[in-house]
Formats: sequence, structure tokens, C-alpha cells
Amino acid sequence: MRIVTKGIISNEIIATTPSSQLKEETLMLPIIMTAFGTTSDALATYAYLGGMVGNAFPDDEIIWAYSSRMVTRELQQRENQSAMHLEEVLEKLASQGISKIVVQSLHLFPGIEFHRLHQATRQSGLDFAIGLPLFTAPSDYDRLAAILQPVIRSRPEQAILLLGHGTDHPVWTAYYSLEKILRRTFGNRLYVGVVEKSPDSSHLVDEIAEAGFTEVGILPLFLVKGLHYRRDIIGDGPGSWLSRFQRKNIAAGCIADGLGFMPGVAELIITHIASAREKLLR
Repeated sequence: MRIVTKGIISNEIIATTPSSQLKEETLMLPIIMTAFGTTSDALATYAYLGGMVGNAFPDDEIIWAYSSRMVTRELQQRENQSAMHLEEVLEKLASQGISKIVVQSLHLFPGIEFHRLHQATRQSGLDFAIGLPLFTAPSDYDRLAAILQPVIRSRPEQAILLLGHGTDHPVWTAYYSLEKILRRTFGNRLYVGVVEKSPDSSHLVDEIAEAGFTEVGILPLFLVKGLHYRRDIIGDGPGSWLSRFQRKNIAAGCIADGLGFMPGVAELIITHIASAREKLLR
């Protein structure tokens, strides 16, 4: 008989800690950090965040998982590189008789990949708590504004463009919400766009030029510096954002490599882990 167990979705978040492989023995509570994944050297960002989370929860087992099967396979093929898909991790823990787990999405918004994560976790048969993605509640957006304050305030003459991934999921409207909320702090020189899919961002270069800006600072709205950063934002191709600004005689450059290393992001993640963990252990 299959036992159907309860699941909790926290109003807070959870983050990342890399683990080279699952341990046969578990500690107080497995915390599974799950991201879409990357095959670039941006894995250093995960390692940094993982160390911060591990320090915050030293008695728990921190396990790394990817939601992308393609990325997982590519990483498994690398020499000395171990990687596991989320479903593999869940099956392993279930076979060990684990009773409770925390699963955290490192996706920035609750879109397609997050819902797949929730479905896979729910089907595992384990008691679980899921922390929501990084930017879900209004308070998450406010905390992002505080995190971005130092880097944006130091560039008072520039337009600031946050560039995220984009999505076909209905959560695409979150990018408009983010721009609205951040403009309360930084004014109308703050723009939010995406590199693909929705919302349509094709007008932003012209809009920034028409507003009279001659400089723009691009802040990648990605946790890690991966393919989209190298190809779609700073790439040499005619379609990259840097190339598009150059054709408008606007000086553009990235003012960060991504969110992962920015002061305050790891602390935000840790806060959300603690919230989800507390809900699970009540």
C-alpha cells in the first residue's frame, strides 16, 4: 500500500549547497537545493552559495540537484563531476527510509520549472516542504531593491536595465511587477527586460535611447553567469544587448555577473530555508 504524505509549500525560499554525491547516512534533515543547472564555470556561484547555506545549517545534509535532465547528463559526463537529477535524489532518499525532506527551487520566479519540481516532489511519497522561488512575495521584491541599492546608487547618470530570462508561463507578468516595485526606489531610469519569450522587450533599447540616456548599466537577472549572459547579453552577435545599444551610440556594460555573489542574496536564501524548515518540523 502506498502511503500518501502531506506536502508544504513555504511562503519563503530555500537555496543552494553543492554536494558531490548523496551520503549513505543522513543527518538531521536533508535539504535538497534544486536549480535548472548550468554547464558553465558559473558553478562557482553555486559553490559559494552552498558554503553559506552549509554554514547556516551545519547539522543538516545539504544535497545538490538539477531540474534539467540535459544539464545533469552533460555534467555527469565531465571528468570528476558528479550531478544528480531531482527525481534521482528523491528516489535515493525514499529507498533509505527518509521521512522528511526540504526541497528548494533556485529558480527566480515560480514558472514552468518550479511547477515541475513541485510535481516531482509530491509524487515521491515523502513528507516535504518546498520553499518558493527567489522572487515570489512582494517582500522578496523589496529585499531585492535593498540588495541592488549600492550598485545602482553609484551610477546616478546611467539607465539601469535588469535582464532576466523570460518565459511562456503566466508568471511572465512578474517582470512588469518587478519593474513597478523597483521604480519606487530607483525612479524611471530603472528598466526590466528579458532575453527571450515574454514579456516582449524589443522596444527597450529604443525607449532608453529616446529617454536621452547615453550610458546604460546592465544587471543580469540571473543567479549565475551562464549561456544567456555570454551569448545574449555580452555576446559579439548582432542580436546581443550590447550590440544593440552600440548601434544606438549608447555605452553599455554589465555592472554585475549575476545575483549569486551579490551581498544579501545568500542571506535572503538562508532566511527562506529556515522558514520552510520550521514549517516542516512543526
